[in-house]
Amino acid sequence: MVDLVSQLDMQTVRGHYEQRESAHKRLRQLFDAGNVDDFVQLALGISEAAGNYSASEHRQGPKILSRSSASTVFELATEIDDCPSANHLPEVIYRHDLPNLKISVGSEIAMMLRPNQFWVGNRRTIWSHLLVKHGKKSLANQELKLYFEGAKESEMTYEVWRDLYLALEQNLVKLGQLASDAAAAQSVTPGQLRFMWPDATATALFDKFAARK
Repeated sequence: MVDLVSQLDMQTVRGHYEQRESAHKRLRQLFDAGNVDDFVQLALGISEAAGNYSASEHRQGPKILSRSSASTVFELATEIDDCPSANHLPEVIYRHDLPNLKISVGSEIAMMLRPNQFWVGNRRTIWSHLLVKHGKKSLANQELKLYFEGAKESEMTYEVWRDLYLALEQNLVKLGQLASDAAAAQSVTPGQLRFMWPDATATALFDKFAARK
């Protein structure tokens, strides 16, 4: 596990982190200003992919807005921002029940608003969590396949997603520390936002080492 992280180009990871941090700051400004339309365009990865990779990668943003208004998405974001802890986040997202907006996209909105409080629950972070858990990419690949083989996110039950999302925290924190150690060894400054730094690392790990089939 440590060896895999040390194989990453941490300057590249840092660059990805800085893109996300910049998008986070813009998103926060739009949210605090009550700029609903521009906020939603960024929060759903439409105006910029870095605003929400989970949505952008699968072009979910337009699908979400075809069935829910921008104001409805903003209302969800407002409740996410008011959420007292990550333990309540899955319930908030599922209670709003917006089509095409479940844990992956919703938790990414949460992290982009409050990256020291919330983490992203998508294939990349789940795979990275499993990599830390098992220490072997083959086992991470196998378990990820069990979760997702033949199932869309919308078909997975709330209970499965809630438990899986909440299980990520400890290992993402560990991943962040491993990434900081690897960055220091390469004379790179680690990211300071608690869950955005391991998220950038998870993306790099998944892209480099995860099985694609």
